Amino acid sequence: MIVRQKNQSDLNACFRLVLAINISIFSVSMILAQPVSAPAATVTLIGDVPAAEILARLGAKFEAGTSLKLLDEYANHFDRTDPNRDGKHTQQEYVERGRYMTAQARAGIFRAADENNDAVVTRSEYVLNRIITDEAKGIIQGMNDSRSGRVEKAEFVSHATKLLEDEKLANELYGKLDRNRDGKILVPEYLVLWGQWAREGRGSAKERIAKRREVVATSLSQTAPAAAAAVDAEVRGRTGGPPSVEQVFQRFDRDKDGKLVKAEIPEFVRQFILPADANKDDAVTKKELTEFRGKDGAGGPGVPSRGARGTVPSGRPTDAGDKVP
Repeated sequence: MIVRQKNQSDLNACFRLVLAINISIFSVSMILAQPVSAPAATVTLIGDVPAAEILARLGAKFEAGTSLKLLDEYANHFDRTDPNRDGKHTQQEYVERGRYMTAQARAGIFRAADENNDAVVTRSEYVLNRIITDEAKGIIQGMNDSRSGRVEKAEFVSHATKLLEDEKLANELYGKLDRNRDGKILVPEYLVLWGQWAREGRGSAKERIAKRREVVATSLSQTAPAAAAAVDAEVRGRTGGPPSVEQVFQRFDRDKDGKLVKAEIPEFVRQFILPADANKDDAVTKKELTEFRGKDGAGGPGVPSRGARGTVPSGRPTDAGDKVP
């Protein structure tokens, strides 16, 4: 009887233990299942001034100071280092297999550009990082009066005080940038914090680059007639007729790879070049453009030969002496 009671007591104890473990597991599971809120966006203050505002007072314009040409140049460089053309750089593609600079430098650029830390750098992230770093180097290295490559404190504070109109703030800023406290700052040293501050509270790289392209495109659409006239004078006007294939490539093939891609060609002349892409690889070669032009008149299908009646890019009727692409 005593043994039976003891066994029953042990069973009850085991049951209570199992129940307690299950309750604990359930509680932990519920905690882990709760959505994790994103950390609040932080704004760095130097003194009592937001760091991004200080950068602007030093002369930073961020993407707002970038032309369409420069946006396209950065994007083209990204594409040349994106072997599978998926619009992303992995560490293996950019750092391990890269050809430019050292592997250590490429790794630093990759980390700086990867704003969401997903181990992938998108085209927008790369372009924004180029904008930020190139502008930062232009501003800070411009303070290096000795041209030594190392911006010393006296140089920086002298220039920054004039721009910020606050010597104390200039000294505080230098103290932040001089991370190893040796009295001089090098490019990799100051770019770390500058890059962080230039991104604070300004949206994702994708949003920022898309918005800038939209603004520039709107501006260009308003000045397209004048731009077309400038191209007429610069490229077409020298021969009295359409520009030669060589002239077209000299004018627009910025990376000199013998191919014209959409990003290299101004919008108002794309209609005369892009249709020549016979193999649909999103690039026009000299051979393709030459063959395209030979199909129907000097400029290709639908483009009148010199002396014919038609229209020029501005939309007005042409006369016998007008020049068309």
